[in-house]
Amino acid sequence: MYRRRRQKSDVLSEVNILNLVDVMLVLLIIFILVAPIMEHGIDVRLPKSSPSKIQSSEESITVSIAPPGKIYLNEKRVTLDELSSRLEQTALINPETPLTLRAAAKIRYEEVVKVLDTIRNSGLTRIGIATRPTAKR
Repeated sequence: MYRRRRQKSDVLSEVNILNLVDVMLVLLIIFILVAPIMEHGIDVRLPKSSPSKIQSSEESITVSIAPPGKIYLNEKRVTLDELSSRLEQTALINPETPLTLRAAAKIRYEEVVKVLDTIRNSGLTRIGIATRPTAKR
């Protein structure tokens, strides 16, 4: 068998791994620094909506949340437990009773979700959220 001997003019075909490691470490550092910003740095601006016509009936219920987290059921102040029991009683009579949830703009989102969960767990199925109408152009 004939083996070719390497001459000085042949090109070395070795991969220099140090440059690859440097690039990968820089990318890793960038991802470590950017990942928390991507998760918590999103500015959410909730949209306004155009109101739809609500059919008024004598049986409709209004739940309001006013600062600093006071809950009102048809303009009467209640606690979250009282709200739950009264809505459950209403749902037993008629689960299709329409309910409108009104919350002040400065109420924390967490408080609104607590009240909304209480409403949904009561058994009422027709729940609407009151919004401000958008400005007409």
